[in-house]
Amino acid sequence: MSAPSFGDLELPSPLDEYRDEVTQTEGIDEVVTLDGVREAAEPLAGAIDAGGLTGMLAARAASRRFVEDEGITYGAGILSEGSDPPEGRAVPTEPRTWELDPLPLTLGATEWGRLEQGVRQRAALMDGILTDLTGEQRLVRAGILPGSAVYGHEGWLPQADGIRLPGPRQLVMPAMDLARDGTGTWRVFADRTQAPSGAGYALANRRITARVLPDLHRQVDLARLRAFFYQVHKALMATAPPTDDVPRIVILTPGALSDAAYDEALQSTVLGVPVVEADDLVSRDGRIWMRTTSGLSPVDVIMRRVDGGAIDQLDLRGDSRLGLPGMVEAARLGHVSLVNPISSGVLENPALIPYLPAICRYLLDEDLTLQSTTTWWAGEPTHLSHIMANLSSLVVKPASRGDGTNGGNAVFGWEITADEREDLARRIQAEPWKWTAQDPLTMSSAPVVTAGGLEPRHVVLRTFAVADEDDYAVLPGGLGRVAVRPDSGAISSLTGAMSKDVWVRDDSLADDEGEGLAVPSPFAGAAALASAAPPPRVAADLYWMGRYAERAEFGARLLRVADNLVDDHAARPGTTGHTAMLAVLEAVTAVVAPRPALVGEDARERRDDPLPHLRALTLDPRVVGSVAYSTHHAVIAAQAVRETLSVDTWLVMSRLERTLRHAVPDDDLQELLMETIEGLLALAGIGVESLTRDPTWAFADAGKRVERAQQTIRLVTSVLAVERAPVVEGTTTEAALLAAESVITYRRRLTSGLGGLSPLQAAVDLLLRDGSNPRSVGFQVSRLVEDLELLEDERVLPWVRELAERIDGLDLDELFADGRMPLSRSLTGLGADLRQVHRTLDETYFQRKAAGRAIQWTQWSSGEGSW
Repeated sequence: MSAPSFGDLELPSPLDEYRDEVTQTEGIDEVVTLDGVREAAEPLAGAIDAGGLTGMLAARAASRRFVEDEGITYGAGILSEGSDPPEGRAVPTEPRTWELDPLPLTLGATEWGRLEQGVRQRAALMDGILTDLTGEQRLVRAGILPGSAVYGHEGWLPQADGIRLPGPRQLVMPAMDLARDGTGTWRVFADRTQAPSGAGYALANRRITARVLPDLHRQVDLARLRAFFYQVHKALMATAPPTDDVPRIVILTPGALSDAAYDEALQSTVLGVPVVEADDLVSRDGRIWMRTTSGLSPVDVIMRRVDGGAIDQLDLRGDSRLGLPGMVEAARLGHVSLVNPISSGVLENPALIPYLPAICRYLLDEDLTLQSTTTWWAGEPTHLSHIMANLSSLVVKPASRGDGTNGGNAVFGWEITADEREDLARRIQAEPWKWTAQDPLTMSSAPVVTAGGLEPRHVVLRTFAVADEDDYAVLPGGLGRVAVRPDSGAISSLTGAMSKDVWVRDDSLADDEGEGLAVPSPFAGAAALASAAPPPRVAADLYWMGRYAERAEFGARLLRVADNLVDDHAARPGTTGHTAMLAVLEAVTAVVAPRPALVGEDARERRDDPLPHLRALTLDPRVVGSVAYSTHHAVIAAQAVRETLSVDTWLVMSRLERTLRHAVPDDDLQELLMETIEGLLALAGIGVESLTRDPTWAFADAGKRVERAQQTIRLVTSVLAVERAPVVEGTTTEAALLAAESVITYRRRLTSGLGGLSPLQAAVDLLLRDGSNPRSVGFQVSRLVEDLELLEDERVLPWVRELAERIDGLDLDELFADGRMPLSRSLTGLGADLRQVHRTLDETYFQRKAAGRAIQWTQWSSGEGSW
């Protein structure tokens, strides 16, 4: 291994310095050993040496750029108080950008083969436990598993008794978190069986790493990920109740605020199934139905990302806002399959771990090959004694996430004070069945690229399995995560842990397929489901995405015109140009509706020095009506429905937000506005050229048409419907046409003759009636008619057709017969009509269900009621 050089200067190898640092920790590393490099990591080590620190930093920068371009996020927040999200809903804002280290975690074929076998066995074991606990409960009856270790856990749901999925497996998609111990042996420290997330992130990591390290990716034969998602689709279809039609599968999410919303959306795209919230579903006649803009559609399989206890307010938690009353009953009747079953959360109970070896021999007649971290359950007296005697050196975990301190997370005994340990000891002794403790796991390290070089960080691996007839298939590799700090043993995406792509080397592979997004389906007719009408929530977000994107573009064009006039005339008050400038600034207020405004007595200072305000109206997302504000809200709406959008959408939106977010005071405003317009045009181009003309597209386009028509009406009202001196009017008319991207057509018509129309009438005709002008109000209404025809609308369409005919029949002579008043009145009426169109669309297609009420059961005892 040769160190990189620069001229005659020999530079130290990043790996040599890294090895020295790892040696000091006396830990096991995933790349280097005391005297060399792990065999599986040799190609990676060669790439590190060839690129040096400069190459690794470039790879890190590229990784971050690609993550941002694809809009990969984890976690979400809430819009600040006082903002106005579409339809008044709480929506995500400022989720954390996904952190991906460019250096993959590499595993050899032999090592992975052993690990995969252990994962498959453990998945089968967990399936056997779940089947038993929700059935005969032989494990408890035989004394192999203490009943108090099960029945006191929050995942134990007696309501699930008797519910069975079709097929040989009840646990369809388990996952496991693993780490190497001090001997280099992989150990499981947590089973994820409730609703495990991360497989989508693993696929996203692979796609980005392949772009960041293309030569290395081509050099190494890797086990591919795509087949796993095909198997997921196949497994979900296999769990469907008997039906004469193609089974309908949905992914049930907590909502756009879900921490793993991106993961859910990507898996939705890959699997070709919709993401739904509880609000999108109804329970009727013992079945679950999806509400769509064209009626109810039956649901057969629900891949849930909502905890089992929260999925039904009637049978389970009455205070849940994430579930649907009737879900459990539909599952019990066999009309819908919940994957994983709602009872699967009981398997995440760490109190089961000490008993797994015996359970494995009892259920599978095999020894457990993939061991867990050494665990004690305080409900066992001998285990309790050990925990009390060694509390300061153990990792204490509540058996249920809802119990304990620290939000139900692990407590490291050596990190808390003596008083805190004493208090914890009292709590454990008071309710021992609720507590477990584990030996600290000396995890292996892996190199992470930092500004100062490679740095060792503890690493964990989440593996994913899926039922495959009577066995399980395992995602090759999985999702790697590394600690935030070198000295940290806590690794969680919630705390900002980085992720790693996980490469499983398989030199026997000759398959050079990429990790595409599409999963081939063997089920005839499944593709037809993609064009189904969306739920009202999705339709509303698509509509508002279209409106906000158009609002941002129209505002950017108008601000660009205003900025030009300010540059030319702001320093010359009293001139014709200055008067025209003030008129356009008033139009900015009328069209963009910013707060604070550019009109009124309190706006004199802003009119005297408008440039800072124009910059704020472009770049400040806190200013209502600004381009940044509208762009950000378009992104928010898109994030809520990202599974319905073209993948290219995120490349455009991410770069658009970067343009606005990273601008500095010295940047030329004209250039910023032009870059913003280019980005918004690219976004519009995706809609025109890349999206299928289905109901999903129709709602987004309808929002765009309603917004552009309203903005154009405001522009014409504030600029062309106001009488001014002829020399001023010429400038303002040209400004309005520039803002509406219609000035070239107008000039050509002036040259060829206006056919008896005055220049002002020609401008109004071009912006109001002209059906050939893509910027006119008439054109927008005509396109809105087409959108509604695509939706097979019966309520709004007749009215919009009538509106289109009325616009087409406007008489320009009558509009200008009495000064500008007829024109002004007509524009006011058109604006009111469009607002009513919006309200009717909202009432017809976008209405969410009424807010649910908490359900409580009253139990009677001795004639007195108690909750």
